[in-house]
Amino acid sequence: MSKLLSATLASIALAAGMASSLAQTATNPADSLDDGVIERAPGEIRTVAVATLDELSIPQRVIANQQIAQNGPNELQRMRKIVADTPRLQAALEDYGSAPSSVIAMTFDDTNAVTLVIAS
Repeated sequence: MSKLLSATLASIALAAGMASSLAQTATNPADSLDDGVIERAPGEIRTVAVATLDELSIPQRVIANQQIAQNGPNELQRMRKIVADTPRLQAALEDYGSAPSSVIAMTFDDTNAVTLVIAS
């Protein structure tokens, strides 16, 4: 499960980095990326949802509970930092009325939907 969290965090960090790169290319067209690379970029965040454990579907709840049980404080801190540093994730939390410090788990499915699980 620790490998799953690492892969999830890496995917989100990659997506956040891509968003930053895209913002930079908009201001500097000479350094623009190949459009084909952007279209096929793995880890692009499609949707972001925020939920408590009770609001999750049973399969998502099982994954989140496993992640919570297996993660130590360092992994939790790293996950919260990535959330805080990713504008789209931060905005979803703010819309929900929450903050990165309340995130206790995160799921990233094969449709590139991110679910931020917060403490209730």
